[in-house]
Amino acid sequence: MSYPNINEAEDFFEYVIKERNSSPYPFLPEWEKTFREHCNKVAKNAQKIASRTSDMNPELCFVMGLLHDCGRIRDEKAENRHHSWIGYQLMSSKGWSDIARICITHNFYEKGFEVKSDNVCNDDISSCLKFLSQIEYNDYDYLIQLTDILNDMGTDCTIEYRFSSLANRYPISQDQIRQFSNIIKNRLLYFNAKCNCNIYELLGIK
Repeated sequence: MSYPNINEAEDFFEYVIKERNSSPYPFLPEWEKTFREHCNKVAKNAQKIASRTSDMNPELCFVMGLLHDCGRIRDEKAENRHHSWIGYQLMSSKGWSDIARICITHNFYEKGFEVKSDNVCNDDISSCLKFLSQIEYNDYDYLIQLTDILNDMGTDCTIEYRFSSLANRYPISQDQIRQFSNIIKNRLLYFNAKCNCNIYELLGIK
């Protein structure tokens, strides 16, 4: 099995936080709080949506959601790294290949889609893009992309709200916001149909 069970994932999640807090760049208390809340809500929402499908593993979806941001074991800004590649390397070292790929795919909405920033390591981005060129996206990749966006710092939200919040924190242009939003809206429509329900209603998003 290339992913941990829920108990193992929860233990590893605590390990990630402990390691970050023992580093030269620990979480600020509020950052740790929102990190915990966001990852746990992404996990629960992914599990809930998967439970409405006939062909997805809800336990796997929970674990993917909980550990999708495990690359934040390091401070990417201070260390000029990208949490996608840090997470991929960390999960690969544990032999959890199913989770390793999610660390990358949740940030790259389409293959060849490059995250552009002056504040991240180009080598890490290149490594992510090389990995993406060797895979085909699946429903698990799409689901974690969606559930990651439908939660802003621990609070479930609409796609529009989430990207507006991200734009206030990161250098994202209006053209990028439109591009990102259209991709994730297609993910939402896909899971509405796959689950035969309204995902916003299922998650209580208004």
